[in-house]
Formats: sequence, C-alpha cells, structure tokens
Amino acid sequence: MEKTLLYFWKPLMEKFKKELSMVEDYFNRTKPIFDNIEKEAYDYAHSLYSSYPVDEYTDLFSVAESANEEGMEFYDTLKTMKSNHLLMTISMLYQIWEQQLIKFTIQEMEHYLEFNYRALCFGEAKKIFELHGVRFDNTKSWKKIKELRLLVNTIKHGDGVSAKKLRKIRPDFFEYDVIKGTDTLQFAGAVLLDSYSLQVKEKDLNDYLEATKNFWSEMPEKAYSDIETIIYAFEENK
Repeated sequence: MEKTLLYFWKPLMEKFKKELSMVEDYFNRTKPIFDNIEKEAYDYAHSLYSSYPVDEYTDLFSVAESANEEGMEFYDTLKTMKSNHLLMTISMLYQIWEQQLIKFTIQEMEHYLEFNYRALCFGEAKKIFELHGVRFDNTKSWKKIKELRLLVNTIKHGDGVSAKKLRKIRPDFFEYDVIKGTDTLQFAGAVLLDSYSLQVKEKDLNDYLEATKNFWSEMPEKAYSDIETIIYAFEENK
C-alpha cells in the first residue's frame, strides 16, 4: 500500500507566513488615508458654504445648514469606506490563507494522484489534512481561524447562517454603545453599506493575522496516509 506524505517543509511554511504578513503591511500603508476623515468632512462642508454665490437675498443660515448636512453625508461615506477597508483586508487575509491551504494540498497530492481539476474546495483540503492525522481542531490557532471564516462569510452574505453562529461567539460584533439592545447587522440591513453593521476592530485583524501564521507554525514536519484511504474517503462522499 503506497504511502502518501504531506511535507511541511519549513522554508515553505515561512514563505506562507511572510505572504500573510504582507496583508498587515498593506493595511498599515493604506490606513492613514482615513486618519482625518472628520477634518475632510468639515473642509468639504466649509468649501460648499464658502463657494455658494451670495447676494442680498441669500439666507446664509439655510446655506450653512445645507452645507452642514452635505458634510455629514460626506463623513458617513468616508466612515463606511474606512470600515470596509478593514473588513476587506480581513477578507483578503482569509482568502490568502485558504488558497495557501488548497494549493499546498494539491501540490502534495499530485505526487500520488492525478487531478482532473486544479482546485479543491476548503472542505476537501481539510479532509485530506485530517486523513493524514492533522486535525485542525487540535491546533491552538483553529478556534480563531474558524471565527475568521464565519466573519468573512458574514461580510459576504450578510445576516445568514454564518452570522447566527458568529453572534454566539462574538456578540460584541453586533453591539454598539449608542444603540444598546439593537443588533447592528439587523439594524443596518447589510454589511458593506453601513459602517455600523459590524463592530470589528483593528485588534481583530491583528488576532487573525497571528492565528493564520501560527497555523503553519503548528504543522508537523511530515504527516502520512495512503492512497487507498484517500480514494475511499472521497468516493464514499460521492
């Protein structure tokens, strides 16, 4: 019976971790764009007020009120963009980690099996790991990565099955001090259209970065299975 091997070559694991760290670098280089959104909104409102054509019949109070309202709308737009910048970075982090997992699995298994397609789904890659004795549940990082998966699905699909599961482990994502007792996702109706829909913080991104990198650090050097076990497991699910 031919053995199969998942070889977690240390330089490759370090390469994966470096790729994940690039997400952090990207975020840190781009987030200063949103550092002064309050001032930007104020300047925008002030420019509208200052550039308004004035004559003896102009109601300056109405002009100021209108400029202020547009400034507030502009601020809300910038705040939503700032929130989405964080959420999209978190989504990108997860997608990179998942693609690392899938590509690694395909490259290792191609030594033993012929693939009719160039991609596996996440569940299939996870199953191959488990058939080699590498159970995600046994890693310290999986709890946080599982949370990350639920969050990314919630970002993509809104208030669905993943959001319900996420509420149980991170109720703080759905709570906002100003509107206590209100589920912010249900209140907002969508994730990327309102900055108040999910109360995700930059610290959460940092926690997910650490978890995805630690996942590769926790892998054994080598993990074994055999071709018959793998083929049987996948045929059984057909």
